[in-house]
Amino acid sequence: MTDQATPKPKLVRWIIGLPVAMFAILMLISQLLFNASPDKETQWLERETIRLCWKEREKGPKEGTPAQFTEGQCEKLEFDFKTRWGMNP
Repeated sequence: MTDQATPKPKLVRWIIGLPVAMFAILMLISQLLFNASPDKETQWLERETIRLCWKEREKGPKEGTPAQFTEGQCEKLEFDFKTRWGMNP
């Protein structure tokens, strides 16, 4: 008798390899799109700053910490965002 290794079915390779390849392709595409528009990250950071400003103005600073945003600063941040990007935050 000869000992021959049973060949692995090719279907298993496709079932495992196809989702992995699709995930890698989608990650590459998303990275390329993100690098194509670096202003998106800057806009997101500015929007989050404005959101945190209004949140602190509504609730007040945490106990034992000084206020990070002064009176009228939220309005100025919104105005600067509208002026720079031409849209509302």
